[in-house]
Amino acid sequence: MSASKNLEYEKTSFLNKSNSTFIEQMYLKFINKDADLPESWKDYFEGIGDELNIIAKEINGPSWGPKKNKVDIDELQKKIDQEELSSDNVVSNLSGTNLNSPRSNEDSIKAVSMIRSYRQRGHLIAKLDPLELIKSDYLDELHPESFGFKKTDYEKNIYLGGVINRENSNIKEILGFLKKTYCGPVGYEYMHISNPTERKWFRDRIEKSKDNLNFTKNGKEAILNKLIQAEGFEKFLHTKYVGTKRFGLDGGESLIPALEQIIKISGQSQVKEVKIGMSHRGRLNVLANVLQKSYKRIFNEFAGEFGTSSDEGAGDVKYHLGASSNREFDGNSVHVSLTDNPSHLEAVNPVVLGQTRAKQYFHKDKERNKVIPILIHGDAAFAGQGVVAECFAMSGLPGHNTGGTIHIIVNNQIGFTTSPRFARSSPYPSDVAKMVDAPIIHANGDDPEAVVYAARIATEFRLKFNRDVVVDLICYRRFGHNEGDEPSFTQPLMYEKIRSHPSTTNVYGKKLVAENVISSESLDDSIKTFKNLLNDQFKNAKDYKPKIAWFEGTWSAYKPEKGKDKRGVTGADTKKLLEISEKVNASSDELNLHKTIVKILNNRKEAVKSGSNIDWSTAEALAFGSLLEEGYPVRLVGQDSGRGTFSQRHSVLRNQKNNSRYVPLNNISNNQKQFEVVDSFLSELAVLGFEYGYSLVEPNTLTLWEAQFGDFANGAQVVIDQFIASGERKWRRASGLVMLLPHGYEGQGPEHSSARLERFLQMCSNDNMQVMNCTTPANYFHALRRQMHRDFRKPLIMMTPKSLLRNKYCVSNLEDFSKTNSFHRILWDHAIDPQTKGFIKLKESSKIKKVIMCSGKVYFDLLQAREKLKKDDVVLFRVEQLYPFPAKTLVKELKPYAKNAKFFWCQEEPKNMGAWFSVRDYIQWTLDTIKANNNSISYIGRSPDASPATGYAKRHVSQQQEIINKVFDNIDE
Repeated sequence: MSASKNLEYEKTSFLNKSNSTFIEQMYLKFINKDADLPESWKDYFEGIGDELNIIAKEINGPSWGPKKNKVDIDELQKKIDQEELSSDNVVSNLSGTNLNSPRSNEDSIKAVSMIRSYRQRGHLIAKLDPLELIKSDYLDELHPESFGFKKTDYEKNIYLGGVINRENSNIKEILGFLKKTYCGPVGYEYMHISNPTERKWFRDRIEKSKDNLNFTKNGKEAILNKLIQAEGFEKFLHTKYVGTKRFGLDGGESLIPALEQIIKISGQSQVKEVKIGMSHRGRLNVLANVLQKSYKRIFNEFAGEFGTSSDEGAGDVKYHLGASSNREFDGNSVHVSLTDNPSHLEAVNPVVLGQTRAKQYFHKDKERNKVIPILIHGDAAFAGQGVVAECFAMSGLPGHNTGGTIHIIVNNQIGFTTSPRFARSSPYPSDVAKMVDAPIIHANGDDPEAVVYAARIATEFRLKFNRDVVVDLICYRRFGHNEGDEPSFTQPLMYEKIRSHPSTTNVYGKKLVAENVISSESLDDSIKTFKNLLNDQFKNAKDYKPKIAWFEGTWSAYKPEKGKDKRGVTGADTKKLLEISEKVNASSDELNLHKTIVKILNNRKEAVKSGSNIDWSTAEALAFGSLLEEGYPVRLVGQDSGRGTFSQRHSVLRNQKNNSRYVPLNNISNNQKQFEVVDSFLSELAVLGFEYGYSLVEPNTLTLWEAQFGDFANGAQVVIDQFIASGERKWRRASGLVMLLPHGYEGQGPEHSSARLERFLQMCSNDNMQVMNCTTPANYFHALRRQMHRDFRKPLIMMTPKSLLRNKYCVSNLEDFSKTNSFHRILWDHAIDPQTKGFIKLKESSKIKKVIMCSGKVYFDLLQAREKLKKDDVVLFRVEQLYPFPAKTLVKELKPYAKNAKFFWCQEEPKNMGAWFSVRDYIQWTLDTIKANNNSISYIGRSPDASPATGYAKRHVSQQQEIINKVFDNIDE
């Protein structure tokens, strides 16, 4: 849905129930095209379209309200039908016919009313279920008698003036056309679309097109060929790998020719790439028969020969793997790719959309018609998984729009074992798509021509209007959820029917034989030839050595390697940083900025100019600005990220007089790259998945997702667990995504304190990602730049500050950003850092009693407490990078204290949370290595707790003070 479409739903807000008579008069003027009707009323009623009930309900108010003149919906409906006739020159032409009488005029209007009813409800009695298990109830509103036509009237000539492509017709002929168009193997839902242009296009495409369900001989043979491949492949696997899970497409084979149709039309429309996301059902078939992955390679994976080397990663089951290929139709080449995905149904959807957006950026595709996404869903998952609705919700947003998605529901009419009446509250699984006015096309899976035709209309609609569209492919699942399941345990009647039901290839093959398109002999030969091909591929599968080609194209410069966690070269020219600061902190009068914003910008500019007291947000802006100047685009997305949750960033400025938008980071120089900052809608799962997908495609873009508060990230836990943490290990797909998670204990309660650091650390292994809790703006600056200035990409999980954003000690000097500096995995105590002044002088290392290792905000609490207590025998070390853990660097730092000191890990989080359980073994190894006399690491922090933090301010202060007391208590007591 386009962003402007959201405004259409605001149009009813001005309706006043007390003005029913006036509004009714305005509406009657509208349908009568009265020239006196004000333009604003005309725009309003056009926006509402055919949704008459919206107007009537708003005007009439509740039934229990005060009595007044009500809007007569039936009367207005007649007026609408009269208007529809008039728009097609029906009524105006009645006077020129021998039908000119009140009775014939009324017949014309009633006939159009019946036509409209079929447009709205015809799908309810369409022949959509191949198993014929769906009962189509008789609908009064689709019967001519409901419109006043008796059987004796069926042959009566009625003037239509072009409606349904007829000047004159009769009820019998009209019914024939309507039942063929709206009640056959394809059912349509489009009358809910509020945009009249889109609705009219859809109506005309269905009613006026000459090629509806008419395929050439070549077209029919092409469909049959893909069905033979689809069914033959599944049967072959079923025979050779008995009982092995493959999640076959048996019963839904029409999906394959439908996908072929979409790709073919895309090629004809100069589409460069098609991105596909789908779950496991039918995936192997799509890989083999759409993406043309070698049958030999798939058989090799079934044999378990592929991916056995540990250097190739842990691997994944074959029905989760992705692939890509170039397909050519009629001389048009289209790159088709299928994204790797986990078993978590629908979780891949936002990932594919993010990839699509990034590809559109790569191709400079502002019209969003060079790269299109296809998402293939199961019926139960489409209705049940909330991420589906989240993806629809983001479909028209400026920061996440991809120009529309083609959705295909492989509607097996069953979940795992769950029947539809337990799986959804709506008639169809597709009903959720109506939230964005997406048209829905239902098609009978046993009629492949109907399915291909539905795919054709869907593709044309998407390319013309850049909006989402849904194809509901109603089919069945020949076997259980997997091939080892016995489905008749839970659906005995359905599977009794399925066991005797012929396959789609069988049904369609017989149809073509009956039409003399092919002979039964050629059908048998085609099936046999394909089976022989599979046998040949199967014989050589075991010895097949596939080429591993994960890092190609834009990824060719990046290779995943272990042991490359170095500090990196991340400093910048300070002269250049001064220039950037002047640009991004400019506050000229013509911008008309808020006076407080002007003060903030001036303070930032002065800090950089003076070379000291540079805070977190200033450092971030310098990191972004320097990367933009060096040729790296930056994309920052999150809830309220433009301003920042804590009013700290201010990367988007508003003119206080006209509300215009100004982005300083896009105004540094003419040669810079784009800075894109997006205030995302209120979703974590879909948005984080989208940004992860974006990062998969654009390794040269610094892609960041920011949580409003760190613990809100758990709303996207599926993306974190299944993609970010394990994606490279499973699928060899690298990502440089940065997650910014506000974290720190400041008394804000259980939900605004912890970013659940422990969860990320628990998932760390195989150098899969970086986890940091930086304490200086300069280190944050270097960490962001290091993401780009490396020859590999790893996700970066960054605990970001809240109170430290304005802490007087949490600042850096300009020199810290220079080329002589870099990222520090461990930072010294302020009291022993020669670059800092004004702190107490500590005893020499041999006389230090306590070495406190910590990470994040708690360091500053300890620093300020020590200054106040004047404790000179306690030294503090900050572990800035928690994974990969800098054990060797820590050895060097702790060695001077090995003889006499005791060693502690201090954290704010409860003992069962935070970094303790992750770091203790690394630190213990360090103490063993330096042969420390006090050879054990001890813990100081909150006791274990089920809740991350207390909600009571006084208890928080007490707990925080208890940590400080334990750190600075006399060691001998």
